[in-house]
Amino acid sequence: MLRNQVIYWIGGSACAGKSTLARMYAEKHGLELYSCDEHFDRHLKDVSINEYPAMHKVSTMNPNEAFYTREVQEQLCVYIQSFVEDFSFVIKDLAKRTDTPVVVEGNQLIPSLLAPDLKEHHKAVWIIPTEQFQREQYSKRVWIQGILQNTENPTVAFNKWMSRDALFSEFIQKEASELHLNVLKVDGSKTLQENFEYIENYFGT
Repeated sequence: MLRNQVIYWIGGSACAGKSTLARMYAEKHGLELYSCDEHFDRHLKDVSINEYPAMHKVSTMNPNEAFYTREVQEQLCVYIQSFVEDFSFVIKDLAKRTDTPVVVEGNQLIPSLLAPDLKEHHKAVWIIPTEQFQREQYSKRVWIQGILQNTENPTVAFNKWMSRDALFSEFIQKEASELHLNVLKVDGSKTLQENFEYIENYFGT
């Protein structure tokens, strides 16, 4: 389906720098950018509870249900499954494009889903943050407080959220390693520019 397109894939977990690095790479090299999160809400409008149960559930949950009342493992299962379901929408979007090279970034790029679509003119890397780094980065995001304040216990909700994302990071790293795909670990010891240079070197530009 994507046989003739030149695609640079950047997957991984949240608050690892995916979006920033993808934007930097696209801007520097004059490439198009497809950020999965920017299309997620549009995709949610086309889901039914029978065909896309996880995405439908995400579309109906309030912050309290999303991050506080449910146990971490249930949060993780729905989180992963929503990306599995949305991945099909992402591929359909990309298949409609021209052959212009594109940078694609997002959590939806689960290694086991993407691996069958990787072609010789594709490059892919998964950026995995440590739990401490992820927590620090999330804490700096102003918008997160608005979400947490709509839960019964913001502290507990935040800790559950971070635990879920730490488990998601482990899940992505395990899949990528088993499939011998490239992983960039992010722990704050290297600057954004150093991580960008790593991406550039790996992508071969």
